[in-house]
Amino acid sequence: MVKLLGACGFLILMLSIQACAPKSQEDCGFVQNVYGERISWQTNSPVTMYLHESIPDSMVPAIVSAAQTWEITAGRKLINIVTSPRKTGPANPHQDGQNVIYLLNTWEDNKASEQGRTSVYWIGDLIKEADMRLNGADFSYYWNGQRVTKAAKAARADSSPVNIEALVLHELGHVLGLKHKDNSGSVMATYLSSGDDRVNLAATDEAALRCEY
Repeated sequence: MVKLLGACGFLILMLSIQACAPKSQEDCGFVQNVYGERISWQTNSPVTMYLHESIPDSMVPAIVSAAQTWEITAGRKLINIVTSPRKTGPANPHQDGQNVIYLLNTWEDNKASEQGRTSVYWIGDLIKEADMRLNGADFSYYWNGQRVTKAAKAARADSSPVNIEALVLHELGHVLGLKHKDNSGSVMATYLSSGDDRVNLAATDEAALRCEY
């Protein structure tokens, strides 16, 4: 009797596992996990993102505007930018359960062409944390026609600036789970040229949002 119950229990468990097995999805422009599922915040939005003290006040309106662009397109708030109080301490992005935006004055020499980087951590298909680094070592930034920062590296201080709103708009796409998309005028294109005011979502970006948000 005990053996029979044990065998039945094992069979039921196996059937349950098969019934709950993840199913591959169309990517819709999103990063996918090993099972082919799109990763996103799902119902855990809006995502709360904090600003580190390394972010100058002159950048804050551009960051808020970028978040609002995703919100307007989705028809609801997706990203909540907390402008005060700032996160203090070393500008050292790490997995700590909080979503933070940093401006870094040091950057790897072999990645000097990288304008920003967003690290996304997920379990299953659910994003748990995202941290954004902005390269303040190799790039100067402008917003609304005004330069807001100069590159920290002396050799790069007079380089042509990059639109900080356009860059943050792109990186917030990564925060939401989107991957690079190099066509259709997407804000998720890999490269952003100096002077490119790419601050409006393309139709392909809107379509991607509808898959998850």
